[in-house]
Amino acid sequence: MKVFKKTGKGAQPELSDNPYIAARQEWMERYGSYIARASQWRMAALLQSVSLIICLAALVVLLNQSQVIAYFVSVDKVGKTAVVKADSVPSTPPEIIQNAIAESITAWRTVTPDYHLQGEMVKKLSAYVAGSAKGVIKSWYEQNNPAETAENGRMIHVEITQAPLPVSKTSYRVEWRETIRNHAGVVIESGNYVATVTIQIQKPTSEKMLLANPGGVFITGLAFSKTFAANTPNAE
Repeated sequence: MKVFKKTGKGAQPELSDNPYIAARQEWMERYGSYIARASQWRMAALLQSVSLIICLAALVVLLNQSQVIAYFVSVDKVGKTAVVKADSVPSTPPEIIQNAIAESITAWRTVTPDYHLQGEMVKKLSAYVAGSAKGVIKSWYEQNNPAETAENGRMIHVEITQAPLPVSKTSYRVEWRETIRNHAGVVIESGNYVATVTIQIQKPTSEKMLLANPGGVFITGLAFSKTFAANTPNAE
């Protein structure tokens, strides 16, 4: 069988006496270009895969380096704000903490002629204080016995003038107003006070603790002062 073969570029195919060589030449002419293109596509796909891996690795590195800092902003009813980092805010909702502080101040400073109610307030306060704050409260009660104050005709009403505001990771500032009346309900005097309290969050470990202090908010430090004296009307 006679077959043709090419001897140079652009040359006409010439006969080859070897049928195997002729068949290989014919196969290469028909399918060689397809194989070459397939190899090129495989190489392109490999390069794309490598590029994708590099991009994903770079993205992971950038994400690990990125830092998002969130802040907690508290606004009271008169528009005053306090800003702390979100990672400095305890996991307990701020409303629970603010309510616990407000209730503690109210129970501590209120004086009522109702002995049972006064006792309940002292009991409530004891569920919220711990640490050095206990010493501050005890010292204050020694000098300001609420039962004697009531017997002397001085009833004290406490009004929290603004929601306690966070000033640091574990401390809050609270302001309140005290109005003193006699047994007839006539205002004797009034004044504004401010306190900075340090808190500690401890989850309730018993049913009794859960009922008395469900938020587990404890005042462990307390410093207070009178800010200014309001007008003092004369008692009739």
